[in-house]
Amino acid sequence: MNLFVRSALVVTVTLIAVSMFVFGEDESTSFRGETTVNVVEVPVRVIDKRTGEPVVGLTAADFEILEDGVPQPISNFAELWRSEDDAVEIADFDPSSPVAASQDIRTRTVELVYLVDLFLMNKVGRDRSVDGLRSAYQGGVPDGQNISLVAFNGELETLADRTDERDEILDALDELGYVKTRGNQQTIGFSDELIDTEVSPERDQAYYERRQRNRQFMGDLEKKTRRVGDAAIATMSRFAAADGRRVMVLFTPGQPRTDWVPEYSTVDFMNAEVEYPVHDLWHEIALEAADLGFTLYIVDSSGVRVNFGSDVEVGITDTVARAFDQGSVFRAENDIGVESPEANPAGSAFDPGQETQNLGSWLERTRRSMMILASTATGGDALFVDDVSKAVDEVNMDLGHHYSVAYVADHSGDGESYSIKVRVPNHPHYRLDYRTGYVDQPAAVLSGRRMRSAMLFGADANPLGVRVELGEADSRFRLGAAGSKRVEIPIHLKIPYARLEMIRRGDLYWSKLWITLFSEDAAGNQSALSSHEQPVTVDADRYREAVAKGYFSYHTGVEIEGGEQKVFVGIQEELSGRTSIMPLEFDN
Repeated sequence: MNLFVRSALVVTVTLIAVSMFVFGEDESTSFRGETTVNVVEVPVRVIDKRTGEPVVGLTAADFEILEDGVPQPISNFAELWRSEDDAVEIADFDPSSPVAASQDIRTRTVELVYLVDLFLMNKVGRDRSVDGLRSAYQGGVPDGQNISLVAFNGELETLADRTDERDEILDALDELGYVKTRGNQQTIGFSDELIDTEVSPERDQAYYERRQRNRQFMGDLEKKTRRVGDAAIATMSRFAAADGRRVMVLFTPGQPRTDWVPEYSTVDFMNAEVEYPVHDLWHEIALEAADLGFTLYIVDSSGVRVNFGSDVEVGITDTVARAFDQGSVFRAENDIGVESPEANPAGSAFDPGQETQNLGSWLERTRRSMMILASTATGGDALFVDDVSKAVDEVNMDLGHHYSVAYVADHSGDGESYSIKVRVPNHPHYRLDYRTGYVDQPAAVLSGRRMRSAMLFGADANPLGVRVELGEADSRFRLGAAGSKRVEIPIHLKIPYARLEMIRRGDLYWSKLWITLFSEDAAGNQSALSSHEQPVTVDADRYREAVAKGYFSYHTGVEIEGGEQKVFVGIQEELSGRTSIMPLEFDN
């Protein structure tokens, strides 16, 4: 976890679960024999490159699907398209499939989520987004679509929630038009004094001033962009439970505006100081979309462009290819034309004698490339437009026809990455768009994502009746960071057995909890998630006594940075799906 852009939360105390009736309960009491069928569905769009038109009429026999290079039997297959009267047509669906119950796409809709990033976007971008969406839906919502509209300007707000009603969408767009944009506040800028500081390649005071200034720029870019990435991931997690094909359209410039870009000298390249700071974030967004079954489209209507003179064209580490490398679950593409320092011999376009190089166009190319790669890795696309209505029409056209190809994986929840490749043999003139990989996440991780999403969307409920008791905080200064301290806080959770839904299994009553913690600082920076799966059992002969007056006790602890911090504690019961969310505020 990068503490420069992340709020720090570390679960520091060994997780201990006890019961006032079943002392020394051990996780080995969890039951075995539960099986999960891991059906991997891959929406595939097939385009004839000669005509640009969708290819219709293919059957399951025309397709091959491979996971990590190993061919997989196709368990489910269907062709879906929208006819002229907007009716959803289905072809070649096999209801006798052993996994048809979990893949019954005949009843599915398209769950289309629009997330408008007003945190980095300015008013012009917001108004373009509102006008374009209004134009696209003025005539109504296509049959088979549920529309959600979410705004993020530092906080997440749902303006329309899974509706197919035209008037509800237009009312939500009216409301969006009044939500304040914060793009101008997020602009990265420097004073004239700093900009005009003499730059020298020598290791003198000017060198260190310039290097610190450049690091500040890249750090601000990462911190502000990550806020939007966290919002995108939370939004997908919130709508991931919806049935149907899941699609998110993210309206964002992808990075804050800037009135200045770093200047680097030869010594910076030699020391590998130049690196695009948020390539990992776009990689993470693409992974999350693939894991949660979302096709991701990114629309940049903001007009953000970085274009300065004397821009460097070569001599910079190609972070795009490195982030989406051949070992990744994504297709490796490098369309920014940037070579690594090792690939630049003396006398190349990069002149070692030139004192400084401006990175404006490199930032612009890399920003666009990362957005393209993140979206296409999920089967979507990145669109850079002024007319948002055309972008929405293009997305709807993409969704007008696709094939659903599914297979049953021989693993479930192992946390490993898997690549996906779909082919239509003997048709090299066909282009296939689909998600190219996923991580088979454990159930605890998926549950943690859902709970974090609920917390960030403002949920604050306690149907499980959880009591939170805080122990005495232990403050200490952090070594190596003068003036910075961390605070260790014991947390004791008590959950009444009477509130838990438990089932009889042999000589025990059984339930399972998912416990999630994360923190957020005053600036909105979030920590990584800490998620834990916790079985709960009670001896059958003591169950009534436990329900009458007992509670399940769970001890943990968190370590957070000093200053204002909010720690979110979430507990979800697996059997009922009920979730208790408790935000705890600290000012240390």
